[in-house]
Amino acid sequence: MTESEIARIKKQITVILKAHMRVSPARTQNLLPTKSLQGKLYEAHVLATICENLVIHEGFKISLVGGGILTLRQKGGQINRNYPYFQVWKNETLYGEIFTDIYFATLSYQMRGAPASKTKGDYHELDIALLQPNQTGYPKHTKVMLAVECKNTSIKKSIIRELLGFRRELSLLQILKPTNFSVWPTNLTPSEPNSVHMAYCSDNRISRYACNCLKFGTILKHHRMY
Repeated sequence: MTESEIARIKKQITVILKAHMRVSPARTQNLLPTKSLQGKLYEAHVLATICENLVIHEGFKISLVGGGILTLRQKGGQINRNYPYFQVWKNETLYGEIFTDIYFATLSYQMRGAPASKTKGDYHELDIALLQPNQTGYPKHTKVMLAVECKNTSIKKSIIRELLGFRRELSLLQILKPTNFSVWPTNLTPSEPNSVHMAYCSDNRISRYACNCLKFGTILKHHRMY
């Protein structure tokens, strides 16, 4: 990716954040660290797109909270409010909070009785997560309203298997039930709890698997940085 392409995509992200979240261009100057640039750039573009859709289709107000300069987290971990994050407001009520690169406590961990000492299998990383407000540490799978994975790569069937396995650690298959959203990304999901699981991928071949994944409550989106 050339410097001009990077600058153009950063400008697109800046425009979206300013238009829908009132984030000033000055706060996005150091949006991304240079390490792992393309992956983080794609994640930032997806993040901006998600916030835009939540504002346009759900009528939420979204505001940036945290550090003076918006810098996305580089590695996954527990909730750390020293990093910037977004508050999602429904009228005057804090409806949720959006974090990047956080670990959540899995369904299987809860089924094991939620022991105080966690193993590697007891938590997984979410690229982008809309959580119920005021969570700390490793949020429970029941506190996840929207879980998003970002795949700026060629699609492989192993990725689809990964997504389906990830979905199982968020919820169990259930009859259709209402989500926390009126319209976008969906108002119904076959999941208990009723979290919405999405995967954005730069490879348009991901659409081959969309119908099958939807049966388990995973929404696949072809998304390119343009």
